[in-house]
Amino acid sequence: MGTGAVAARPRPRLPVIGRLTRGLAMPVGSVLFAFVLGAIIVALTGASPLAAYQGLLCGGIGVGCTEGENSALQISNSIVYMIPLVMTGVAVALPFRAGLFNIGAEGQLLAGTMAATAIGVHFASWPAVVLLPAVLIGGAIAGAFWAGIAGVLKATTGAHEVVTTIMLNYTAQWLLRFLIIGGPLQPPGVFSASAPVGPNARLPTFFPNDSSVIVFGLPATVYRVHSGLIIALVAAAVFAVLLWRTSLGYEIRALGQSQKAARYAGVSVRRTIIVTMLIAGAFAGLAGAVQIAGVDHQMTDKYFSDTTGFDAIAVALLGLGSAVGIVLASLLFGALHSGGAVMQSDAGISSNLVLVLQALILFSIAANFLGAILRQIPGIGRTRPSAPAPTAPAAALVTEAAAPPEEASS
Repeated sequence: MGTGAVAARPRPRLPVIGRLTRGLAMPVGSVLFAFVLGAIIVALTGASPLAAYQGLLCGGIGVGCTEGENSALQISNSIVYMIPLVMTGVAVALPFRAGLFNIGAEGQLLAGTMAATAIGVHFASWPAVVLLPAVLIGGAIAGAFWAGIAGVLKATTGAHEVVTTIMLNYTAQWLLRFLIIGGPLQPPGVFSASAPVGPNARLPTFFPNDSSVIVFGLPATVYRVHSGLIIALVAAAVFAVLLWRTSLGYEIRALGQSQKAARYAGVSVRRTIIVTMLIAGAFAGLAGAVQIAGVDHQMTDKYFSDTTGFDAIAVALLGLGSAVGIVLASLLFGALHSGGAVMQSDAGISSNLVLVLQALILFSIAANFLGAILRQIPGIGRTRPSAPAPTAPAAALVTEAAAPPEEASS
């Protein structure tokens, strides 16, 4: 044998099951960590963790109910909570892939609700075949516009999207209150609410709107699952196809890796930033429109304290930025929301435990990325040039995209 350098052998590729197991380790571990700490917190307060989680399980998926709750109704409620989380989760995950941190899904959702309500109220006489698409498209356009503001500022001035989207959240919240409290959408004799959208602006439910029809032992009208579920699943599929089967998706992923490398590859950094934020905002605005058309049928003051857009951050991270992961994470968070009320009524434990669990899940996920973040801070650690770090869905925290486009090109 010669004395030359031995050629490096390619590392063996893990089997599908091995890759799947390794990919699920972080999100599953984060959820288990949150539930273990949650149980400790409940026990320290003198309550029973077993009773708490039994209530969550009953309210979330209709299993283990001790008070005679209807399982189908609990599952229905979980799906209703899940629907907007899928679309707002996509609205957060897509910018993540481009190295952007979209904290503004909440404001974009509210922009969608305002536009959808205005269209559904003022054009209530239109036929459903025209009005319902107008409501949904109008909500998506409003959300895109709201996110586009942050995208344009980021691309042209370098204004950080975290700051601008947070400020736009507050703007949307107070604009909504203005519209329904003494504003143009408040009808006479009604306080803190808009007029309801017309019947032709409402999404159909999966069960008949007839209380005389009995489904799973209850009147059909109590089941609120609506056709927005289909819209949400289609949105997740569109996200996957856009990200992995289109040239724009390649540009978004390249931008998330490095603005410099993307520019050298011929990607227009500014255009990609703006387009990514526009598409993300459209998903979030669509979520708001679906909530109005499918569930609430009017804007109320509850939207002022709505947290769907903020929950979407945890959904996107827990779902690892993938379409399937986002759907599964949304279902988990939907079950937690639905189960909180049952837990409080059956076990006597405050439903705020659900918020604690969500925060612990987010904390655990963030802790997994802590090493990658620290390696990017000068003087603390350095990244090995021979082994690039794997792309994480929280790439916005650790990539050059946090810098203005002008600085990235220098």
